[in-house]
Amino acid sequence: MSNTHFKDVVGYTDPMSVQPGETLHLKASTTADQVRVGVRHVAAAGWSDGTGPDVTLEAVEGFEDRVLAGRLLPVPLGSWAQAPVPEAFRRAEARAVGLLLMPTARRPRPQALVQFCGVAGRPLGGLMLDGEGHVVLADASGAPLLRSARPLERGRWVAIGAALAAAGGGLELAVAPLFGAADVSRADGALEGLETAETLTLAAVVAAGVPSRVADARFAEPLLATAPAGEIATALASGSQGWRHLTRAHGAGAILSRWDFSHAPESVRVADAGPARCDATLFNTPSRAVTGPFWDGSAFDWRQRPGHYNAVHFHADDLSDCGWPDAIALEIPDDCPSGLYGAELKTDKGVDVVPFVVRARPAERAPIALLLPTFTYLSYGNAPPEMRGPDHGIACYRDETPVDGHPGFGRSHYDRHDDGAPVMLSSRLRPVTSMRFGSQPWGIVPDTWLLTWLRQNFGQIDVLTDEDLHRDGLDALTGHRLVITGNHPEYYSTGMLDALDAFCDGGGRLMYLGGNGFYWRVSVSETVPGQIEVRRTEDGTRAWIAEPGEGHHQMDGLYGGLWRRLGRPPNRLAGVGFAAQGFDASGYFRVSPDARSGPGAFALEGIGDEFGRHGWLGNGAAGQEIDRADPRIAPDAGVHVLARSTGHPPSMLRTKEEMLSYVLPFDDPKARADVAIRLAGASGAVFSVGSMAWVGALLDGGASDGRNDVARMTGNVIRRFLDPAPFRAAET
Repeated sequence: MSNTHFKDVVGYTDPMSVQPGETLHLKASTTADQVRVGVRHVAAAGWSDGTGPDVTLEAVEGFEDRVLAGRLLPVPLGSWAQAPVPEAFRRAEARAVGLLLMPTARRPRPQALVQFCGVAGRPLGGLMLDGEGHVVLADASGAPLLRSARPLERGRWVAIGAALAAAGGGLELAVAPLFGAADVSRADGALEGLETAETLTLAAVVAAGVPSRVADARFAEPLLATAPAGEIATALASGSQGWRHLTRAHGAGAILSRWDFSHAPESVRVADAGPARCDATLFNTPSRAVTGPFWDGSAFDWRQRPGHYNAVHFHADDLSDCGWPDAIALEIPDDCPSGLYGAELKTDKGVDVVPFVVRARPAERAPIALLLPTFTYLSYGNAPPEMRGPDHGIACYRDETPVDGHPGFGRSHYDRHDDGAPVMLSSRLRPVTSMRFGSQPWGIVPDTWLLTWLRQNFGQIDVLTDEDLHRDGLDALTGHRLVITGNHPEYYSTGMLDALDAFCDGGGRLMYLGGNGFYWRVSVSETVPGQIEVRRTEDGTRAWIAEPGEGHHQMDGLYGGLWRRLGRPPNRLAGVGFAAQGFDASGYFRVSPDARSGPGAFALEGIGDEFGRHGWLGNGAAGQEIDRADPRIAPDAGVHVLARSTGHPPSMLRTKEEMLSYVLPFDDPKARADVAIRLAGASGAVFSVGSMAWVGALLDGGASDGRNDVARMTGNVIRRFLDPAPFRAAET
């Protein structure tokens, strides 16, 4: 896919979901002088071959369009840490800094390590890596005062000590390998102005909140001290808690501040374990709960041996919060109906429609709710097009063209950082251009088709998001008779699964109208709104594998990976679980021989023996990523299979977690989708279609004879699921 032009406006909202009476904060950046802001409702959506998504947006009563002055805002790409400088450091005769460092950049480039700033952010100099990978002690202008004898080696930990004003006068720079002696260089002079130092910054040079020269590196045990540089480097290199050698040799006052990365990795605060208590703040959420310099494989959970996880991994492309000011704060009218909306940002040259949701108040909820898989949208947020399904022959999706004035908006869980490390964090506090109504049909676009069909056939449909479900649990669903998922609810937290289980066990009905759902565990940040974490451990179809020892999430300490490997397979909730994927073409379904006499027979009323030979996603209803029932995985789920898919091309391959070794492609009966029903509790039930392509067959016009049994079956189930009568063991 190639992009041939730019658009000149982009935005995001905070939050993504609001209730009537709440405020939606809209952020916008543009190179234009003016931008017109309006609120639009998704009235209808479809698909056109050759041009792609076709969405109809309508103005919303209660919102007036407004024209605002345009403003180009920076994107603060890169993570860093900042702390106040203790008064004792400013007063000290001898001033030194130390840290353990592992460079990870693929190629040497200028990178900040430790930078001091004075009043109003005036730079005072500090430690850098130069363009050849040498450690440099530089003055306020960036001119080198001392340089290490050898460049640092990528991926290898070293200890660094720098005397910025030695007790006997002069500068010192020391670098030591782990468990080795320090190589010390010296020069006359001192780093000027440190008596006015107010802040210390790790891993970046920061001006007006925007970082530059951001380091791709792991940091551990940064400290301020009064000891000689060589002693600092040698002590830090000597092993876990090597800093204690300094206090033994020079007394407790030798360390003025020491920032401990080993505790509370879920927090943006880093405690200063020294006497000054000058706690640091992390920006753009660097990776934590990662192995430090002395991790030895004796523990794989950071909670068991925190000292082995005393590192932070900073990246030049981290982004958890753009930090843009409000372009406008939109008050949601009290009578605004629940639904899917867009904040339209329009200039003379471009437009960006930012999706958001208005959810219903608890007392005003409709019988049917569509649960948008927004954590999946975020996980794929800004991912390369090739990671988001087929391009359907469309060269450029209009909402994914580059934005003038911006190089990018952070990465997805399907990327690696510039240094090759896996991207484990994704946030909504940034533009996510893959989550647009005119983007590639992988995520929100197919869900607009589903919402359109639901509204055409069943009237008011309430809408809520994954974040709502995670935050409110079962309370988010109470009052709805039926909850319907989007076509790809892949990423789920523990609390979300708990809520759906409780809903169904309490008599609620769930329709899972997608594929590859409930697959990866996510954790949700309590400190950065809407940020989610994924650690891809052990198995699964994945873009990367978590590094050794780094399978436990930093946000909550839970072990990451597939819910199937964590003892909670999708089959327990949905009756089906991820089985295979393939994108060349979609298959169709055949009704199971005994299905018309089983408890799901109502779904098959008016349905032929074969159905689903049509659809916008691969010309069939069974395709892309598909799920099947398997009694071995969830033997007590009580699943009844209504139909099974067939007609898949050889490229529909079984998911790798089911394969014990590499095998040549073969005619695999387990690479299929199952349509199934699972009865839950006294009157609850789950209907699953096992296919991402299902929703693409609801609006496409049906088969060549004009029948659309996909739509008919979906309607049959909705009508029965809205009926509160309990299910019998066999219902005809």
